[in-house]
Amino acid sequence: MIPGPTGIAFTSRSAHTMELEKVSADDLVSGDRTLWNMYGEDGKLLIPKGKIVGNDALLNKLLAMGLYAPKLELLKTRQEWRESKARDNQRNERPPSTLDALINSRKKLDAMVAQLDRGIHGRWLEQKVGELATEVMTACASDSDVAIAMILLRQEGKYAVRHMVNAAIVCALVCRSLEKTEAHTRSIVSAALTMNIGMIEFQDQLKEQKTPLSAAQRARLERHPMMGADMLREAGIQDPVWLDAVEQHHECIDGSGYPDKLFGKEVCEGARILSLADLFCARVTPRSYRPAVASNVALKGILLERGKSLDETVASHFIKTLGIFPPGMLVRLANGEIGVVTRAGAKVNTPQVKSILSADGHKMGLAMTRDTAVEQFSIRETVDPRQVSTYVNMEAIWGSAAAHRG
Repeated sequence: MIPGPTGIAFTSRSAHTMELEKVSADDLVSGDRTLWNMYGEDGKLLIPKGKIVGNDALLNKLLAMGLYAPKLELLKTRQEWRESKARDNQRNERPPSTLDALINSRKKLDAMVAQLDRGIHGRWLEQKVGELATEVMTACASDSDVAIAMILLRQEGKYAVRHMVNAAIVCALVCRSLEKTEAHTRSIVSAALTMNIGMIEFQDQLKEQKTPLSAAQRARLERHPMMGADMLREAGIQDPVWLDAVEQHHECIDGSGYPDKLFGKEVCEGARILSLADLFCARVTPRSYRPAVASNVALKGILLERGKSLDETVASHFIKTLGIFPPGMLVRLANGEIGVVTRAGAKVNTPQVKSILSADGHKMGLAMTRDTAVEQFSIRETVDPRQVSTYVNMEAIWGSAAAHRG
């Protein structure tokens, strides 16, 4: 019996009696092992199960001649593939966790920086940065605590890129506190993501430098805001909020900043927000010539400068956004345990904490929730991250908001 196009039973010496289904191009991939015996129009075995069809040309030739596989096996495989594809689509439809989204933001910005000349001359920089700014804003809105904690707990990768994403996170959260419009926030977040494009490599060099800046290095440093804004204009960006924030993000309201020593209201609001974010994120990051400043110490410095070199209103919203004990800060409790601040508590000085190290310094098998309003678990002091060798697993601390999906 000679089979028709599909679903025909035939008898042959090699195939015995069975019902076959015609194999389509969607059923096979060259280079993969076949999952079934495959037969020709005459019922003879052409390709045994487990055989590799090495190239597309041969595969297309065989398909044109007509390939048939046992119907039940082929239909079962097709059903399994459909179910697998449905599961993949379902996973892809789920939004990424806050942590995943921000890690991806770092990767995307790193790729953009690597192609900066193409982005400028190809005029696609504005669109890509705008899309990235929206992703950062969405991630921060999803879980602001995880976003802040990432600044303190995930300090791997290239500093220059990581620093701009961290500053973008802070800008997004402060703008939300200030009740800025989505469009205005996006402009300021975009400025944070591009504030140092005039000194990317130079910034990474300075991070490792242990000697004071030379006169030439100082001059180059003070030029970078103007250089960055000029590069953005060359890329076709005309947004005044974005450009002014980049150009002025090292200006201070007391006239002590650079490059133009602007004073008071001469410094635009976007730059005031961005300069604070820049300052905080830089201080909580270790350098070769100094350790990282504890986040609460960095915030205390901002409080002291409020109304002097820093805008008082912006600084107040900055402190309100991060709190006295920001998420991600390591603290030692009254019982000797070391924990991670996870979220705000009922009072500013009683945040929620999860302990990760016992009083004798051993890693806990499970992060334990502690109520710092209880005397036994009250916060005794902050802890320098360098004193803690244990990796802080954000996924274990914050759950699904920080759950990494590879």
